[in-house]
Amino acid sequence: MFSLMTLYIVTGVISILIAIFLVNFARASGQARLKTDGLMRRSSLEQDTSLLDDSLRNTIFEEVSHVVDSSEQGREIMKKVTGIIAEELEKKVELHTQELSEKYETILEQKNKAEEIAWKKYDKVLSDKKNTDAVIRSVAEGLVVVNAKGKVIMMNPAAERLLDVSKKEKIGKGLLDNLKEEQLVSMIKGDSDQEDREIEVISHQDETKKILRASSAVIENENGQTVGMVSVLSDITKQKELDQMKSNFVASVSHELRTPLVAIEKSLSLILNGTTGAISPQQEQFLTIAERNLKRLGRLINDLLDLSKLEAGRLDLRTQPVSIEKIITESVESLKSWADTKSIEIRKNMQPGLPEVNVDTDRITQVLNNLLGNSIKFTPEKGIIVVEAVLAENRNWLCVSISDNGIGISKEALPKVFDKFYQVGERVPTDITGTGIGLSIAKEIVELHGGKIWAESEAGSGTKFIFTLPLSN
Repeated sequence: MFSLMTLYIVTGVISILIAIFLVNFARASGQARLKTDGLMRRSSLEQDTSLLDDSLRNTIFEEVSHVVDSSEQGREIMKKVTGIIAEELEKKVELHTQELSEKYETILEQKNKAEEIAWKKYDKVLSDKKNTDAVIRSVAEGLVVVNAKGKVIMMNPAAERLLDVSKKEKIGKGLLDNLKEEQLVSMIKGDSDQEDREIEVISHQDETKKILRASSAVIENENGQTVGMVSVLSDITKQKELDQMKSNFVASVSHELRTPLVAIEKSLSLILNGTTGAISPQQEQFLTIAERNLKRLGRLINDLLDLSKLEAGRLDLRTQPVSIEKIITESVESLKSWADTKSIEIRKNMQPGLPEVNVDTDRITQVLNNLLGNSIKFTPEKGIIVVEAVLAENRNWLCVSISDNGIGISKEALPKVFDKFYQVGERVPTDITGTGIGLSIAKEIVELHGGKIWAESEAGSGTKFIFTLPLSN
């Protein structure tokens, strides 16, 4: 039995020794190496006590020997102390090992998830890129993508064939940089602000001229900044050749038709004037109908001639200051007899004090005749057509409108009314079928004057055509 004082002393020594051991253990545990699973585990008390070296045991024995009666008691106390230390060691090792294991497993799990997500994203991007490349290679039109500096960053095989260049030569360079002077006939046709441009090049293979249409669109990032441009190249050489053949044919046929029409018109005029003898009222009625339709046929032939001139860019304007009210009055009077056959009333609404406008009188008259004729065709009997001329609010433009209460135009057909040879709606059966180019010619003439033309309509609610003409400063 130990005395009470001896017990206190032994307890204090044990506390000091445990503190010293924990410091040594902290140093020793930091030097432990990870095995296959990254951790060193302790499974028994004997394995843990192996960490207690002889110097520590000797220190414990020496400290205890001073307060005990014999060496056997010192060794006994030393064994108990080392046992307590071993138990504490085992607890600390297990706790520390468990914490490291959990952290390691968490890190490893997060790493695996991150790698799995990254691989999935990589596979998706790679798959999307392959699909995109396949689509781009299979596109029949040439496809070229340039960056913000105008350097080519992508080109498909069709673009290589059209430009007669290789992709290796173009990547990192301008689209037209490598085209030789003798190969490049005309780099660009059209205004700089137009999306569609034409490029004329000479092919190395067959030494023939090709005409390409370049349709471009700006590429913007999520902040609205321009980062590049994509251009689609189409070979329109055959289309241009066909258009030229059509224009030549129309011009030739129209010219040949005008000669007999003039002869017929003169003959009818002589008969109606009584030069060839008296005619009955019934004969006069039929001859008047023939003369009126002959004039309309003449206007159709003139439209065909004008269309060929417009397409060839050979329609010249002879402008002079003129009163728009005078042009409108003459146009209304020339078509009044046609409107009367359908009991259609044509009203004029002119803003007082309109200034003169610098235009080609004959061409603006042609525009008004085409628009008025279109309204007469699609307005039922006893309908009303209103011709109006006013100044725009900024007083820089003169606005002319022709509105009717006819059958109107559907929203689907409205954007196409100015297309060549396009016709919409149902006419009165007795009307002569037109060619569908009157509105197209009107649009071309107005735009040649620097103005704009458009239509407003709904099915069953009539139609209103408006065109503007710039006023001289």
